[in-house]
Amino acid sequence: MAKSQVIEREEINLRIEDSVSEELRFWQEFNQFTRSKLGRPYLEGKLYEELKRGIIEFLGSPEGCWLDAGCGNLPASKWILEKAQGNVQIWAGDIDVNGANEEIRQIKDARLITIVNTDLTEEWPFPNDFFDGIVGNHVFTFLTRAQKTAEKANGVLKEALQEAYRVLKPGGILIWTMPNKNASTLRGLLHVLKYLLDPSRWRKYGHSLLLTYLKTMRYTRKIERKNKKGIYTLLEKEECERILRSIGFTDLEWKDVFAKQSWLSRAKKPAC
Repeated sequence: MAKSQVIEREEINLRIEDSVSEELRFWQEFNQFTRSKLGRPYLEGKLYEELKRGIIEFLGSPEGCWLDAGCGNLPASKWILEKAQGNVQIWAGDIDVNGANEEIRQIKDARLITIVNTDLTEEWPFPNDFFDGIVGNHVFTFLTRAQKTAEKANGVLKEALQEAYRVLKPGGILIWTMPNKNASTLRGLLHVLKYLLDPSRWRKYGHSLLLTYLKTMRYTRKIERKNKKGIYTLLEKEECERILRSIGFTDLEWKDVFAKQSWLSRAKKPAC
């Protein structure tokens, strides 16, 4: 191999490593924000409550083995436990599990959760036909190995959904959320303006309420920019449907959440 080819390959590998490290830092910072006192108004806010309500409705009465894919600070794991009434075992997987390890200390039924270090862009460390259900809350569309073209980024998303299909039992369900391709931070803010101006909210949180939403907007604006660069894979609902059906998922259901800035979907792996 020519020396120039070796140098070029090394430079490409360095760019990939830098991109992965940058993404990891970004989501670590976001998870720290949501665990902080400043992040409380976000987690207790109208948009997040709407999202939680939709996922809980799709969960029904979960039983058996479940995967919280891209678990972050374990919000989906808590919702599964809330609906399952104890008859469930949860694997919580993420590439960075620091937030999960901190949060699990506060969970009453922590014995029902197993935290697993998992890179969702690679083959998932679970056998075929293992889970009764999977929840991926705002994670699959953000998976990236490096700055890629939109076509290659779509491939990363599809590979993750194929892995979800593989590890689901026949009859198992996938619940996942994804930002709308044309999501707008400003439209989301207008949706919650009345909520922001609620006097009872100001009495509870004070000026931190405004700081919370300003910081939230900073994160969402970064996500919008990364989408435009082709780093993330934000798609229209019809595009997501085509990917899911091409993999084999059926019985697709959809809900508007996050002030119509995100889609919530439930899909089923057909029973044998």
